[in-house]
Amino acid sequence: MSSFLDSVSLFESLTQEERETLSLFCQERIFQSGDIIFSEGDDAIALYVVKTGSLKAYKDRSEGEIVLGYIGPGKLAGEMALFDPDAPKKRMATVKAVEDSLLLIIMDYAILELSKKHPEIYEKITQVIIERKHHPFSE
Repeated sequence: MSSFLDSVSLFESLTQEERETLSLFCQERIFQSGDIIFSEGDDAIALYVVKTGSLKAYKDRSEGEIVLGYIGPGKLAGEMALFDPDAPKKRMATVKAVEDSLLLIIMDYAILELSKKHPEIYEKITQVIIERKHHPFSE
């Protein structure tokens, strides 16, 4: 699993050893096409990294679905709510699988444990996420 983390830009500032440690806090889950990963308004309880497949982020409105974007392999969903201290702890959009997808999941309790046992890893990830918030279109 840590070899996959090597390809995720969010984790590129981590050393190989730190990525291996982070992999201990991850689990994998398969979602079928059409499965809802989380819904707008849900409590934010996990961060998701797409290993294979594709997700769609959208908002349901009375005038219809407003698509915010698609999330492919190596990209994340749900990171702001867990790592950005200024972000609401509720989901701001719905995310669903648009094809069968294998996701790497890091639960909020694992992130809390990571922050206690390995604050240097948590801090590096938090800094990258906050930087992305301020410069969302640079990778």
